[in-house]
Amino acid sequence: MPATTPNVGVRTFLNDTDIAPAIIADMSTIGGVFTPGTGINRSKFPIDTPVHFTTDDTEMVAAAGSGTLKNTIQACTEMGVVASIVAVVPDILVADTETQQMTKMVGSSTALTGAWALLRAQDECGVVPDILIAPDYAHLRPSASANPIVTAFDAICESLITPVVVADAPSASKTLAAEWAADFTTSKNVIAIAQGARVSVNGVSVNRAAAPYVAALIVKTDKLMGGPYYSPGNQTLTGILGPSRAVSLNISDPDSEANWLLQRGVNCIVQLEKNRTARSVNAPQGKTFWGFFNTSSDPLWRLINVVRTRKAIREVIPRTLSRYIGKNIGAHLAVVLRQSVLDFLGELASLPEPAILPGYDVSWDRALNSNAVMRVGGLVFNASWEESPALVDLQVYTGRREASFDILASEIQAAMSQYGVTGVLGG
Repeated sequence: MPATTPNVGVRTFLNDTDIAPAIIADMSTIGGVFTPGTGINRSKFPIDTPVHFTTDDTEMVAAAGSGTLKNTIQACTEMGVVASIVAVVPDILVADTETQQMTKMVGSSTALTGAWALLRAQDECGVVPDILIAPDYAHLRPSASANPIVTAFDAICESLITPVVVADAPSASKTLAAEWAADFTTSKNVIAIAQGARVSVNGVSVNRAAAPYVAALIVKTDKLMGGPYYSPGNQTLTGILGPSRAVSLNISDPDSEANWLLQRGVNCIVQLEKNRTARSVNAPQGKTFWGFFNTSSDPLWRLINVVRTRKAIREVIPRTLSRYIGKNIGAHLAVVLRQSVLDFLGELASLPEPAILPGYDVSWDRALNSNAVMRVGGLVFNASWEESPALVDLQVYTGRREASFDILASEIQAAMSQYGVTGVLGG
């Protein structure tokens, strides 16, 4: 009996179980919970509703009001990027107390309002936010406890996989910043900043949250490098006058304030170049984002680029392989699944600045694929790889080298020979 439906004639069948190319999504959309300020158009930005737009959309920009959403748009423009933004703008009123404002900004995890409304972004506007910010609120520690917005963001990151949080820590002192970061030592998602940013508003220097500028820098890095696999550290923040507070950096001294903060999971804005300014009245200097770590206390998961690369791969693999769901299990399907993942990892390893290191592997283990697992439609693979870490600790040992005098002596002898000098110089 034929294995197909009986027929008299000639038929063709489609075999589309081929190796799938990786479907790599953008991971540079800024998402956040923002204040409306004045002049916001609620028909464009309904209360507690995720709204997606880009910063070159003049109609949406004009509707954004005068609050932290408008400041974030300006930061992106001043950083030289057209950014994709998912904005949630709660009903923050002028008469609201700080507690009331914070309550509205956090929102409800059951009603999905405030920060939690970002969980609805994929369903409502077709975009998942990747870089989460809450300017002017993230640095607060109500009742000396972890910031509730950042806490909500951290949970959202775990649910959506791809996002990270860029958050301002308290900027008054290094101790306060370190205490803030200590609330999130178990998280791989939080990128803390020790200072605010000084910006010019109508010719006057004012302090604002640095998170929108750092978020825009991450977007810019992703666009320039072609993916989320690279560190935003040691790059210039444009559009700012400098940090709100000076943080000292001696690049060779582990005890300088910038390094002290970094070792506690807090990144800085520093003056990296020397002897560049001369003025009668000084202000904190520096536009270099000296930022490489998140707040995690796990040394294997502190580097920003390592965590974002892992998130990207974890998001790409299931989305790429989802096309095979519903196919009949067989040897060919298993080989195709394995090869699809191997090909994607190979592309990442072959980038000019590799996102992962050689030695990655994808395997099918019979011990994990019992008859019971396969009989109900299951297949289990092991995929392992190592992200390329950003260089943060370059060590060069220096010492004396006596052999250099042998080279010097040879050069002296050659010079003497050239000019016909022999013998011993005498008086």
